[in-house]
Amino acid sequence: MASGLTHPIPVLAIGVLLLNDHWLKSEWGHPLTGKLSDVAGLLFFPLLLVALVEVSQAASRHYRGPSRRLLMAAVVATGVVFALVQVFPPMTEVYRVTLAALQRPAVALEVFLDTGGFAAMPQVTVTPDASDLLALPALAVAYAIGLRGVRTSGR
Repeated sequence: MASGLTHPIPVLAIGVLLLNDHWLKSEWGHPLTGKLSDVAGLLFFPLLLVALVEVSQAASRHYRGPSRRLLMAAVVATGVVFALVQVFPPMTEVYRVTLAALQRPAVALEVFLDTGGFAAMPQVTVTPDASDLLALPALAVAYAIGLRGVRTSGR
């Protein structure tokens, strides 16, 4: 269960994403740092989605092993949402508010209770850029890593 997420590549990608977003971007501020975050995120996020679904299935006693269909759905969903965030301003705003709420859940709850919405959430910088779509091939690597677990289970 969740074996793709423990592969060295997604683990390294998580480390790169954290280092990049919390240090490199502020110290080196270069277009490359944005692309680095994109590639790192696309390398691990579909595998995280698969792991979350598998854990919830196991908790409800419905886990039957790794699924090629679940892996493909996670890869496609990640790619579609990523692309929409880069090129569709309303989706960029949804992503910005969601990211702010995940980073500061207590603040998000307070804002929601005070205003009845999330429009007043503290700002999180999101810089949409259609050239970020060049990072989408990283999803093929995530798929290949996830597929290793599917092959060993026969599903």
